[in-house]
Amino acid sequence: MNDDNAQAGTGGDAMLYDYLKHLTSLCLFSLAGVAALADKVHGRSAVSVVMALVVIGVAAFSSFFATGLIVEARFSGKPLTGKINLYRHASPLLLSVGLGMFLYLYVKSLTS
Repeated sequence: MNDDNAQAGTGGDAMLYDYLKHLTSLCLFSLAGVAALADKVHGRSAVSVVMALVVIGVAAFSSFFATGLIVEARFSGKPLTGKINLYRHASPLLLSVGLGMFLYLYVKSLTS
């Protein structure tokens, strides 16, 4: 896998870009899934479902924003800043929390 256009030291950036790109897609699919199943949550507050949607939405935004930071850094020729690590760690954490919130509500509605 020797690419003539590849520059030295950019393999990590490319892998991080792909990771964040796929994480953004996963967040958006999760957001659509939660929105589609939101009416199945019986006996629970709509505010809790909206909170789960907001948390997953923030995860999607942070991974998309981090992807943009990588593109901007590569386009301008500057190194990645330290902010990228915050978004790289926050996005999967927020996605997990948001999905956990919704799954808790969904399972509780099935047992009630």
